[in-house]
Amino acid sequence: DQTSLIMAFFESKFKPYPFRNEKYGHAQFGWGGGMEHTTVSFMVNFNRGLIAHELAHQWFGDDITCGSWNNIWLNEGFATYLASMVIEKFDGETAFINNKNEMIINITSLPNGAVYVPENEADNESRIFSGRLSYRKGAMILNMLRFKLGDNNFFQGLNDYLNDPNLSYGFAKTPDLQAHLETASGMNLSEFFNDWVYQQGYPIYDIQASNYEAGKMQIIINQSQSDASVDFFEMPVPIRFLGENGAQQDVVLDNTFNGQSYIVDVPFVVTEVVFDPKKDIVSNNNTVTLTDKNFDLNASIVVYPNPVSNKLYLEIPESLKLNQIIIYNSLGQKVGNFTSKIIAVENLSDGIYTLKIETSEGSVYKKIIKK
Repeated sequence: DQTSLIMAFFESKFKPYPFRNEKYGHAQFGWGGGMEHTTVSFMVNFNRGLIAHELAHQWFGDDITCGSWNNIWLNEGFATYLASMVIEKFDGETAFINNKNEMIINITSLPNGAVYVPENEADNESRIFSGRLSYRKGAMILNMLRFKLGDNNFFQGLNDYLNDPNLSYGFAKTPDLQAHLETASGMNLSEFFNDWVYQQGYPIYDIQASNYEAGKMQIIINQSQSDASVDFFEMPVPIRFLGENGAQQDVVLDNTFNGQSYIVDVPFVVTEVVFDPKKDIVSNNNTVTLTDKNFDLNASIVVYPNPVSNKLYLEIPESLKLNQIIIYNSLGQKVGNFTSKIIAVENLSDGIYTLKIETSEGSVYKKIIKK
């Protein structure tokens, strides 16, 4: 009795059931689990999760079939995620979050493993059909793409993929999916696919949060990796701020490098900070530290190299707006004025100079040596 409901849900998200001119049915059989075949899935039982998984394969597996065993996640990751979406649809957000968390716990039970099956493992049945990697990590990669792109771009990209005449009722590989998601979103997803699909492991986040003045929080995000194949996982990072009397605010911080600092407007005193409250990112062993120390504007701004010969570079938190940089010589005379984070100093005489760096949060002074 669940099959028609799930069928209608999938049709509302994707194109109509690809074999509408024939039928869809089940054949019970004695093996564990199930096996999709076009129009008839073999089922060991009729629990809703198995029905959803095998039905999802009619789109992702039977309409479009993975073009090699390396790309099996295009079958199994999709079927697993669509079954998770059924939980979201019929059981609500809390059940969906719990389901994603269960997948994350399984994925991160080992530190390595890629979604894409490498060539030297593409004849290993247990590796091809790894529940941890091809199924659950593949599903969570789709969830992260949905989170990164937003629902409109994500589902538009998937529908374009399913309706591509070069792929529908044929074969696809991972770059085909990437191309359609990039076209729908306007984003370059090369780094995402390289790190999350082709390489191994997951990030371990260290979140430092500080109440530093009324209505503002400083967040510093550091990251290490479970496997050396990836030096940094770029990903939007969801943070939830909690305060007294049920106060709550969710933000998403675009994390592109280690030690990245943000200033976030929060209209209440924060008593707790929660990382990834809806379990949208594959990660583990994360730490969140909340302190009341004042934000150190001076420490957050770095100029390098120092001493300098030709070009001086300024690094400031993304949340700060740079107004201008004024350079004074040792006599206190103004010798330069800049609005760029890259400053040409080759024409200055050798000696000691003071930089006045004016930002949206105030001014700081830095001494440099020109040589």
